[in-house]
Amino acid sequence: MDNELSVVAVGDLIEDVIVVTDPDPEIDTDNSAKIYGRVGGGAANFAVWAASLSMDSKLMARVGKGDAAKYSRYLAKLGVKAELQEDKELETGRIVVISDGTNRTFYTDRGANIHLETHLMSTDMFSSAMFISGYTILSLGTENTQALIKFAHENGMVVFLDPASHSFIEDYGVDYFAAAIEGCDVLLPNEAEAHILTGESDPMKAADILQKRYGAVAITLGAEGAVVANGEGVSKVSAPKVKAQDTTGAGDAFNAMLVRKLLEEERLVDAAREACAFASEAVSIVGAHPTKKIEL
Repeated sequence: MDNELSVVAVGDLIEDVIVVTDPDPEIDTDNSAKIYGRVGGGAANFAVWAASLSMDSKLMARVGKGDAAKYSRYLAKLGVKAELQEDKELETGRIVVISDGTNRTFYTDRGANIHLETHLMSTDMFSSAMFISGYTILSLGTENTQALIKFAHENGMVVFLDPASHSFIEDYGVDYFAAAIEGCDVLLPNEAEAHILTGESDPMKAADILQKRYGAVAITLGAEGAVVANGEGVSKVSAPKVKAQDTTGAGDAFNAMLVRKLLEEERLVDAAREACAFASEAVSIVGAHPTKKIEL
C-alpha cells in the first residue's frame, strides 16, 4: 500500500447504541423503533472509513479492561490497525444516538477514552497524516494537545483536526480550545462548531476567519454540502440530494475522503466536492461504518 496514503486517527472508540425512530415520539408510553448496536467513536469511525478508501489506516484509542483484543480483531477485519490501551478503572465508552433519519441526539459517556495517553504512541502508528478527534482534546488539555501536534509535525505528519462537538467546546472554553488546536494544518468543523469558534453564523465568513488562523478549513453543512477555504479563497460545494436513512458517520466519511484526496494533492475545493458525494452515499447505511471496501 502507498505509504503516502497512510493516516493515524487519535481519539475515541465508542460502543454506539443507535435508535432509529419517528421524529415525534409519544411521551410515557412505548414507541416503535429500530435499535442497533455498533462500534463508533469519532476517531474509530474515521479510521474505518479511511480504510474503506484503501488508505493505510491506523487507530490509537483507549478501551475498558479486557476489551482491546475484541475491538482490535473487529477493526482488523475492516482494514484498520489498532493500538488500543486498556483502562483499569473505566469501561469502554458508550453513546446512545436517537435518530429520525435527518436529526440526531446524542447521550455520551466517554468512559475509558478520557484517559488516553497519546505520549505512548509507538513508531508503528507513524503515518503521513494524523487525524485528531476533538473529543480527545477535552481529556488531553491545551498543553498536551499542542505537544501532540508538535510531535506529529516533527515526524512528518500533516495534522487534520475535527473539533467534534460545539457543546463540549463551550464547556471546555472557546479561547482555550482555539489555543489547543493552534498549528493544525486542516480544520474540519461542522457549521455549529465553526460558529462557536468564530462567532459568525454565516459559514462563508466563518471559513474565512478560520482559514486565516489555521491555513485550511472545510466546514460541513450536512445536506447543504460544505464550505472550504484556503489561500485560494472561500468556496461553497453542494452535496447530492439523497434520502437519508441514518446520518451517523456521514461527517467521518466526508473527512476520510477529504484527507485521502488532499494527500493525493488535489485542490481543496475538488477534494471537498468528492467528499460531499461520498458522505451522501454514507447516509444510506445505518451506523457509523461502511459495509464494504470502496474501490477507487
